[in-house]
Amino acid sequence: MLLLKRWADRLRGKPDLNDGRGRRVVLVPHCMLNQNARAPGAAERPAGVVELVTGLLDRKIGILQMPCPELCAFGLDRGRTVIEDELRTEAGRSLCRSLAKDLARQIRMYQDGGIQVLGILGKNGSPSCGVEETWANGVCPGPGAFTEELTAELREQRLKLEMAGIRDSEPEKALAVVDRWLSALKG
Repeated sequence: MLLLKRWADRLRGKPDLNDGRGRRVVLVPHCMLNQNARAPGAAERPAGVVELVTGLLDRKIGILQMPCPELCAFGLDRGRTVIEDELRTEAGRSLCRSLAKDLARQIRMYQDGGIQVLGILGKNGSPSCGVEETWANGVCPGPGAFTEELTAELREQRLKLEMAGIRDSEPEKALAVVDRWLSALKG
């Protein structure tokens, strides 16, 4: 991977990133930006969590959309009750690990380019992206399968990022977390 990056740098020269960009991003679950990706019966909004998106953009923070392991593995027509069990099989773990490695690579590219990755907003209650709560035939404590693999990959890559669980219905709490992350940069 490093060799490919060096080769690309030589071909196009090192890019000048000192332009109009805000140089900050936050990772957000796929379904919070696109409710159409949710399991049948789980969507709470027609499109996405507008208040979160506009709140981040108003703060001049870019949005890095995380992949949805559920959508990748099971498509749109998936039942909510089997997802947690299936994501914890070896095949499910392998998919989550692969997606986590790719996401960690993207995070590293942003950081190497001088972009601050403020943190990760997970989706509490999700069998994939839950942080404090997951789904296993109902909401229960613990991280989702993708969150576990992403945490392990970030640790392995020595990428230290804050992570917080949020809900579609509480975008103001998500933005309060982001404001804390921003304050920590200033302090």
